[in-house]
Amino acid sequence: MSRTRRRGATAQLLAIGRASATRRDPRHTVQALCLVLAATGAAILVWGLQVTHAVYEAREARLSARMPVIAMPGGPHRPLLRWADPGDTWGDRVFSVVNIEPVVSGAPLPPGLPRWPEPGEAYVSPALLAAMPQAATRYGALAGTVAPSGLADPDELLVYRRPPPGVHLGGVSGLGVVGFGAPPDGARFHSQSFDRAESDLHLLLAPFLGLPVVVLLVVASRLGARDRDRRLAVLHAIGAGRSVRARIAAGECLRPLALGTVLAAVPLTVPTLTGLRLPLTGYGIAAGDLAPVRWWFPLTLVVVWALLCVLFAALHLRTGPAAEGNRPRPGRERPPAWPAYLCGLGTLLALWGAMIGFTVGVRMFVVGVMLALVGLPPLLGRAAAGIAERLTGGRRGRGDAARLLGGRWAAAHPGVITRTCAALAVLLGLLAQVQVFVTHLSGPAQEAAALARRLDGRLVQVEAATPDEDGVRRFLAALGPGDRVLRIRSDGTGGQPVLRGSCEDLAALAPLHACPREAAEPAESVFRDRTPRTEALRWMSFGAVTVRATATATELVPGEGPFVVLPASADGQERVERAAQAHLPLPRVGTPGTDWAVGGAAHVRIADWALLVAAIGFVLLTLTGVAGLLHAFLDRADELRPMAGYTSGVRFHLRVAWWGMGVPTVCAMVLAALFAGTLAAFNVAFLAPTAGSPLPVLASGLAVAVTVCAAATVAGGWLAARFTHRWAPRGD
Repeated sequence: MSRTRRRGATAQLLAIGRASATRRDPRHTVQALCLVLAATGAAILVWGLQVTHAVYEAREARLSARMPVIAMPGGPHRPLLRWADPGDTWGDRVFSVVNIEPVVSGAPLPPGLPRWPEPGEAYVSPALLAAMPQAATRYGALAGTVAPSGLADPDELLVYRRPPPGVHLGGVSGLGVVGFGAPPDGARFHSQSFDRAESDLHLLLAPFLGLPVVVLLVVASRLGARDRDRRLAVLHAIGAGRSVRARIAAGECLRPLALGTVLAAVPLTVPTLTGLRLPLTGYGIAAGDLAPVRWWFPLTLVVVWALLCVLFAALHLRTGPAAEGNRPRPGRERPPAWPAYLCGLGTLLALWGAMIGFTVGVRMFVVGVMLALVGLPPLLGRAAAGIAERLTGGRRGRGDAARLLGGRWAAAHPGVITRTCAALAVLLGLLAQVQVFVTHLSGPAQEAAALARRLDGRLVQVEAATPDEDGVRRFLAALGPGDRVLRIRSDGTGGQPVLRGSCEDLAALAPLHACPREAAEPAESVFRDRTPRTEALRWMSFGAVTVRATATATELVPGEGPFVVLPASADGQERVERAAQAHLPLPRVGTPGTDWAVGGAAHVRIADWALLVAAIGFVLLTLTGVAGLLHAFLDRADELRPMAGYTSGVRFHLRVAWWGMGVPTVCAMVLAALFAGTLAAFNVAFLAPTAGSPLPVLASGLAVAVTVCAAATVAGGWLAARFTHRWAPRGD
């Protein structure tokens, strides 16, 4: 056969596939919708992967450009500037406060700064100025804002400051730097302390978006399977090979997949030109970082479209048994019992593991949850069918044909409800567990957060890098007249740290048994009561603290050790912060235990990313399940012809769809949400008592599922009334 004739045969086979998919039948519309959604989901997945790679690549380039190149001791290069980042906190976030000081004239500047700041000046990132207005004066006189080239992200919180006159980095822990451009190192900048790797986002995107795409493609290939299998069986009987069947199937999916690809490409290309801010997380992405995506994304979509067509065609290479015809097949007298055993065993194992706790208990709990969720969908289908039968049987169904028909259809097809709710129930249960595990704070993080709430800014810890005595005197003089100051220092023998301060200042922590003037005494024997202020001492030193009174305030000046400042007012922490930044080298000011609280909050924010990605997958899976349910209902819609002949309008079909689709699906989803909530309650009660409530996640997922189900019910009733043939008696 010539090449021209082969092309003609291929075109004809593709046309046959297109013609079979474009018949005026709502079931073909539902199948086309599944293919459109599959292409849309695949485009979102590819776009997410490309955006992730582009953002990380641009981010790594900017981080590398500003990373200091350290002058090694004894090396050939002398340091040109001093560099140090003691960091600071705002709310539950940590950010970098980079102190820079030139050693020689003409020292290189960090990216993002137009000039060297004068002593006592600071450059602040725009996002930090917007979030914390006091940053304009806290770190020195505002010299300007850091340019985008010096920021890892548009919303990064960052400060570059030059120490004020009288404070130098040469004699403290500032790093000697010969320039900038070292490989990225997250340990250098506090702003990157809790950054996640690019692979972590890939692990989120691949299952939560890739799985719905595969499910959509498989569901679309099986919608209308009865008619399609008959066509393929006829082709197989007359000698058509696999390539013929594949080309017909490809013709069936070409246009819907192309439409879904185009519908996703247009809105996803716009953010590459304007930039975007991701919902839930609030993460901002600059348009410049997405420049590579503008060109690669459309080109990749062509490959994705071709790959989806090939996969859809491959799903039709196998032909079903042609000899089945209308031969009745034996059905099960009883449904299989393994789902009930599996779900029950998994629930008991999850409860047992939650009660045991520790590492073994957590593993048992996870295994139990997985087993329970695997066995749950068949039970949901049976329960929904049983509820529908009860709601429509007996006296309830008398005189109401629509209710009786819909309820009996649902009771006779529990497998349809099972397939509709399977992926939704499993994903909803997993999301609830992820929400609980991710938002759970560790013990120290929980205690630190509770301590910060109880202190309410009335106790501040001030640390500095080897301050000189003149700087300490200036710092103490800059505090308010009502502020009380203590200091934790070593006793000089390597023993327990000693809290020093006047008797009046010590009494401000808690009532005293007696003021220890002669020798240091344990804190338990000095203070009569345990208060939040005495509890804060535990977070400021390693081991127990002893207490000794000082005769004069000048005894606090020499030596090393953190200061304990008791501000006279709740807003005194800002005054303490300004005094420390103005007179101490590399100060760090905050509530004791802040590092634990900040780390716990950063861990909790991971849940926002998981929910963002999972929400897209959940919507796709919801639409998938509802499309299968709608197709199954329309497949039986012709059976309504005799009854519909005595009605007018769509009310009868809508009521049949409500009792046959809406009621059982809503019941199944409510049961799935209750079961997922029960498993999450086990987790919260025994394993993660500080976790956030999973109720918002469950309520949101249930609301989305019910809304989509209601829309599908209305669509099913309308399509059944619009496209099914009406039966009317003739010649009787």
